[in-house]
Amino acid sequence: MDTEIYTPLRLDEIEGSLQEEILENLGVDIETCLECGKCSGGCSNGHIFDYTPRKIVQLVKMGDEETLSGMDALWICLSCQLCLDRCPSGIDIPRILDYLREKAVKRDVRATRPNAKLFMELMLKEVRDKGRISEVPLMIRFKKKTGQYLKDAGLGFRMLLKGKLSPFPSRIQKTVGFKKLLSESASENKG
Repeated sequence: MDTEIYTPLRLDEIEGSLQEEILENLGVDIETCLECGKCSGGCSNGHIFDYTPRKIVQLVKMGDEETLSGMDALWICLSCQLCLDRCPSGIDIPRILDYLREKAVKRDVRATRPNAKLFMELMLKEVRDKGRISEVPLMIRFKKKTGQYLKDAGLGFRMLLKGKLSPFPSRIQKTVGFKKLLSESASENKG
């Protein structure tokens, strides 16, 4: 009878790991992670994530793509880069999440929170059209699509009064060059 109850997982024995894929495609080496937790401590949305940035790095090391593609954090990360700024090793977790999100969309993995994918699509359309996100027009489009016209209206009004939101959409200069960059990127992803 085998007396060993627990067999440790050896990360160096995982074949074709997600970690290697991320290093190859993104140039992000998560092997340099010190597991200090500064990324999680600085995360502005960490309190609502199901997995903290530190845990996400651990899941990538383990190659657990199924858990990663089904987590809420994949869809609600703001890509604010506070985790990257705080990381002593410079691990670009937002870039990893962008990559995993693209893979999830291609595999038609659905977000667990309602309307998360709709919000992401509207946000990306805003970026493609204007080069940046204008919060008020984005919120108006989102509310029209979901029918949640008054949800969070009080919060939005308070943010408007405090100058945290601008009712006027802003644009970048030289949108032609930006749109060319986007179309080149799209054609690279198709090929």
